[in-house]
Amino acid sequence: MVVVPAGSFRMGDLLDEKEQDENPVRRVAIASALAIAQFEVTFDQWDACHREGGCVLRPDDDGWGRADRPVIHVSWQDAKQYVAWLAAGTGKPYRLLTEAEWEYAARAGTETKYWWGNEADRDHANFGQNDCCRGHAEGRDRWVNTAPVGSFPANPFLLHDMNGNVLEWVEDCYADSYQGLPGDGS
Repeated sequence: MVVVPAGSFRMGDLLDEKEQDENPVRRVAIASALAIAQFEVTFDQWDACHREGGCVLRPDDDGWGRADRPVIHVSWQDAKQYVAWLAAGTGKPYRLLTEAEWEYAARAGTETKYWWGNEADRDHANFGQNDCCRGHAEGRDRWVNTAPVGSFPANPFLLHDMNGNVLEWVEDCYADSYQGLPGDGS
């Protein structure tokens, strides 16, 4: 885990790309430091949870690789099982991040779409084709599917793979607008 400091940021569509579910842009304050996993949860970590009975599902890797690859094919309920297992094993009150906490951690103190700038960049993340949803290897991103965790530089909060590789689950429910949502990261 990495401790991410408390702070505030502008959350939402800072580039005015007309993303309805990312508007209106709002200031969000994260009042307390957060302990966040430095890397995505790997198949090795998930398999340990499964062996110990904390995670019911043992997901398929689609032939992309297990070990230090990020776990795929898990539901929100599965992710909650993993976090409960982690909390029970460590005695710490771990939970999934809220969407606001996740965006704060991913941007890592920047005002750009990604911590490195406004354009997706294969030197900083594994993200596939520009037109969505098919694998692509180019430059530092030499993996057609998932990359081993930590294959790309960490952001200024020392977190790896916050953008690209796989989607992450968050604690809160989807909202089609930020209108009226709390500004405290909850």
